[in-house]
Amino acid sequence: MEKIKNGDSIMYRNREGIVYGRPREIKAKGLVYTIRIGDEYVKALPSEISLAKH
Repeated sequence: MEKIKNGDSIMYRNREGIVYGRPREIKAKGLVYTIRIGDEYVKALPSEISLAKH
């Protein structure tokens, strides 16, 4: 898997979004990324996202 960084376009649940900020470590979930999809922000595990192909 390629390294995901701030500003990368990604796919999350068939919706395109942008990685916002840096990954965070949450004890209950492990590593999570904040994803901006439109005006909405969601937390996603690395297994739930993939880099968008342009």
